[in-house]
Amino acid sequence: MSTLPLISSSVSGPGGQSSSWRYDAGDKQPLVIRSEPDVDGKRTTEVLNPGTVFSVSEEKVGEDGVLYLKLADGRGWVFDRKPGVGSMCERQVSEVSYWRYDAGDGQLLVLRQAPELDAPRTKKGIKPGEVFQVAREQEGADGVIFLKLANGSGWAFDRKPGVGTMCERHMDKEAFATPSPLWRYVAKDGKPIFVRKSPDRKAPRSEETLEVGDLFCVSEEQRGADGVLYLHLADGSGWLFDTKPGVGTMCQRHEAPVTLHIYDVPSNPTALKLNGLLRALGTGAFHAGVEVFGVEWSFGANHEGDGGTGVFTAPPKGCEGHTYRESLFMGHTALTEDEARAMIGRLSKVWLAKDYDILRKNCCHFSDILCQKLQVGSIPSWVRNLSGAARALDDGRRSFQDAVVNPALAKGKIVRGAKPSDDTRFGDFSLGVMTAVAEQANGLIEGSKAMKDAKGKIMKNLDCSA
Repeated sequence: MSTLPLISSSVSGPGGQSSSWRYDAGDKQPLVIRSEPDVDGKRTTEVLNPGTVFSVSEEKVGEDGVLYLKLADGRGWVFDRKPGVGSMCERQVSEVSYWRYDAGDGQLLVLRQAPELDAPRTKKGIKPGEVFQVAREQEGADGVIFLKLANGSGWAFDRKPGVGTMCERHMDKEAFATPSPLWRYVAKDGKPIFVRKSPDRKAPRSEETLEVGDLFCVSEEQRGADGVLYLHLADGSGWLFDTKPGVGTMCQRHEAPVTLHIYDVPSNPTALKLNGLLRALGTGAFHAGVEVFGVEWSFGANHEGDGGTGVFTAPPKGCEGHTYRESLFMGHTALTEDEARAMIGRLSKVWLAKDYDILRKNCCHFSDILCQKLQVGSIPSWVRNLSGAARALDDGRRSFQDAVVNPALAKGKIVRGAKPSDDTRFGDFSLGVMTAVAEQANGLIEGSKAMKDAKGKIMKNLDCSA
């Protein structure tokens, strides 16, 4: 048996903290824990039962996009999905989560007073298509996940036995105010659907049809008197509808937001302020990662061995060794989760750790390429301006490497507690540069009250002191 090649390894949380996961396969069978990060690896005698919440100390990504999870209690490895089967484990939400009510009958979902389907009903409800905040998720005895609304109005539920899905997780809160314009035709009968000439199910049919699985873009949504949501196709060919009374769901919103998470590389407080000042001027020393389908992906050089990839994962907004600054919603990808995973797997084969270059092939370059592959465009230029400017200098004067890069690398390693001769990690260069700038700035500022006052005004005006 050959072991599946692994993309990378990463500690699942800032500062080496463990992350929380939940086993929730659709077949409700126990998941046998493996002794190694491989779906076909040797099985142990230990299992996870459906609904089990467990802690993960390390994550490794295979070339097929499977995320392998090392149990913090040392029992072995499990995986977030199984090719050909689907999702197996999901990362637990530690903050407020976002859900969307999307039942096929188009009826109001009346909230319950307690996490039980037969609990007394409240006087409040959720409209079809409404996105709502959840403060707590609790699993019932029948596998139903009950959702406590953050506004205290009551409990909803993700499904109803004998009826089907009621609510689905809204993938990303950055997209909360920006519903995806992408929809997919998903009728269960497998028949093609004719596009209508007006927002009415009984309107004349056009000659255009969609097949099951087809993705389309919507320019306008219009709710009918019968509760059906009519969808105007962006290409102008006509209208479709999200549900059909007596039949069920016809079209489903394709919610796949892509978010760029940006971090400050330096940890020195003064350097953080200076990075804020540079940010206002359109540049800075940043680390970047791209979140899609609940996983943040990035690129670096601090991985074991020279032959492996530099692509790695992190909890969204939780990349170890960096200070989170802000997130930018990039748009919605038309790719399915399986398509996105396969594409990232292909990138992992060419974005190798040994090829990491501070100026020419770093995390920002990878994030830019990944966003383009996800069809949401390029990342903002200010995220990669600093490395671009340095690259221009280096191209024009090779001594820049010895004069600037190498000393900055050495300083960055020392600041993070390593020796100058130790292996380079991504972030060492920016950390060294920003620390040197901070040291010089502090020396000048301490020697001049006028400069102190000037610095204070600049930070206040640019809101960089927080």
